[in-house]
Amino acid sequence: VFVAEEDNHRISVFQTNGQFSHIIGKGRLGNPCDVTVTTNDQLLVADLNHHCIYTFTLDGNYVSKFATKGPGRSIGQLSYPCSLTTDLCGFILVGDAGDDHVSIFNKDGKFVHCFGSEDGKFNPYGIAYSPTGNIYVSDNGNKRVQIF
Repeated sequence: VFVAEEDNHRISVFQTNGQFSHIIGKGRLGNPCDVTVTTNDQLLVADLNHHCIYTFTLDGNYVSKFATKGPGRSIGQLSYPCSLTTDLCGFILVGDAGDDHVSIFNKDGKFVHCFGSEDGKFNPYGIAYSPTGNIYVSDNGNKRVQIF
């Protein structure tokens, strides 16, 4: 079990019986607010204040980071990424609360596409992918869940 500890700047890892195992990202992460495990067993971390996605091995070794801070909607920039998930093909979906859209990256962290709002009327704060192919986005600013 991976727990994003935003105020402690780390990911705490627990065994399924609840026993503490280890810490990931201490000294590297700014404000991690969501985590997900990829189909190739890597841990992705959405870092709210560093405006990027970090990749770690499951035992905590740093692999890489992708995306940069900025308001770009077509070049993979992020502004307060606060949620992420992956789909069955390995695409990474990131809810970007600061830019009011969802960015999609391939499994290597290369920007593919984004969708959302340019007028601030979409505030993706949580995101989930269903086995049927739907993307569920909790739209915090509008107090609703949207299905794509």
